[in-house]
Amino acid sequence: MQMKKHIVDYSFYLIFYSIGGFFLERIINILFLGTPFDNSFLIGPYQPLYGSGVVLTILFYDLVIARKKYKTGGSYFVLLLAAIFFTGMVEMIAGEFLEYLTGIVYWDYGLFFNCTYPYTCFVPTSIFGLLSMLVVLYVHPYVKNLRTLLPNYLLYILFGLFIADAIYRIASYL
Repeated sequence: MQMKKHIVDYSFYLIFYSIGGFFLERIINILFLGTPFDNSFLIGPYQPLYGSGVVLTILFYDLVIARKKYKTGGSYFVLLLAAIFFTGMVEMIAGEFLEYLTGIVYWDYGLFFNCTYPYTCFVPTSIFGLLSMLVVLYVHPYVKNLRTLLPNYLLYILFGLFIADAIYRIASYL
């Protein structure tokens, strides 16, 4: 029963932070492109790339940092490094997968930074890692409380729509 609860909780976190990532992406596009350009792969208002990075950071926090009796500056530095690593890993895997599937480069850091690889770059990946860490430390406690207010059937519906969207979009390229 406990495992099922965790799966439902983390599924909610993935959707919640993916929706947050959708809005963050619009803000980033306005700042760098001057327009709320939509470079989403999925149809719905979510960017699972952002949600995945945050959820992996939450998992790391829950499994490693939160279990420590005393949290030091070193603990938070390790959390930051993990968040940067997870963010970069998700960006790299998602970017390569989407390019392989669609033939489209959905983002290219080389356009704005001195980077030769389009999907990860030290400066933006570090910024996204820092944002993930800050979300885990300062936003996630409130999101955990929000999760307790929502009935499971609503989460099943949201997650079902999310998965259906992903399957539909991937299948449209096969």
